Amino acid sequence: MAQGNINIDYVEIDKVSKTMDDAVTHIVPMLQTTKTTVEGLLDNGLFMQQSSPAMKMSYEKLTQSLSEAMKGITTFAEQFRKIKTAVAQMDADIAKSTNGG
Repeated sequence: MAQGNINIDYVEIDKVSKTMDDAVTHIVPMLQTTKTTVEGLLDNGLFMQQSSPAMKMSYEKLTQSLSEAMKGITTFAEQFRKIKTAVAQMDADIAKSTNGG
């Protein structure tokens, strides 16, 4: 647990960001595979003239929504990396100006 007002763990930031990126990398293809599987079921194994097209449309919206959520995860991971970079640069700048350089 962090002590004080600021604690920056660069290794932890990289680790969590990578975990988030990896999740997106694995989940997005699974979403598409699942969508294809559901569409196949609704076309063949569970076809009803009115319900199946409606269910396909609904599942398409769900897939789009989940894909957008994945973009949110990617955005957070990138934000964490940008914070890390900015803090490291600020630290270096302070050290440089403190040392007269």
